[in-house]
Formats: sequence, structure tokens, C-alpha cells
Amino acid sequence: MNHEDLSHDYRSSMQRAAFSYLQRHEAEHLVDTDLLFDRCVCHLTRALEVPVFMAQQLVHNAWTELQVINQRKWVGVDWGTGPGATVVHLVDLRADLRYPVPARLLPQKLLDQRSALPQQHPQ
Repeated sequence: MNHEDLSHDYRSSMQRAAFSYLQRHEAEHLVDTDLLFDRCVCHLTRALEVPVFMAQQLVHNAWTELQVINQRKWVGVDWGTGPGATVVHLVDLRADLRYPVPARLLPQKLLDQRSALPQQHPQ
């Protein structure tokens, strides 16, 4: 293994550590995300002894990765009246918009999730 491989492995390990820190503490800083960023940089530099210049870049990369993952959480699926429904609705949770989609167009893996959901019985 050469020096470049070791450097990449170290950086990716420290970026994963930053990502984990951001995930763990994200709920504490819903209003002040700059404080979360700064605290993560401090964590890397103090606890893990990452140089400051590198810690800032690694936290930035981890922050970007976390934002991409959080963006994915804005789409939901409304399965309709039951497992035999032929139309489901994709829901944009941010805009509160619903888009009808024929169930036959969805991937089988997604349809398998529908059958695994607990059945709700009318009251």
C-alpha cells in the first residue's frame, strides 16, 4: 500500500467520523447549523487530532453528504386503500403535493414493501 492509499483511507475514515457526528447532533442544532458545523470541526481537531485545515474540508464534505441524504426524505408513498390498489400517490412532503402513479409502474421491490406493511382495519 502506498502513501496515497493511506492518505485516502485516513481522510475517508475521518469524513465518516464527521458524518456520524453530524447525524448524532443534527437535532440539537435545528436553528443554528453554523454552530453544528463548528462543533464538528472542533470534535475532529480535539478528539481525533485532525489538522484544522483538513477538518474543515472533511466536515464540509460530510455536511454535503448529509444534506443529500436529508433531501431524499422529502418523498413519501401513500399506498391508498389497500394492498390491491391500482393507483398509489407519490407525496412531495415539502410542497404537500400528491402525484398519482399506476402501481404497475413502480419497481417490484417497492411493491414488496407495500405487502409487508401492517394492515389497517376500518373501525
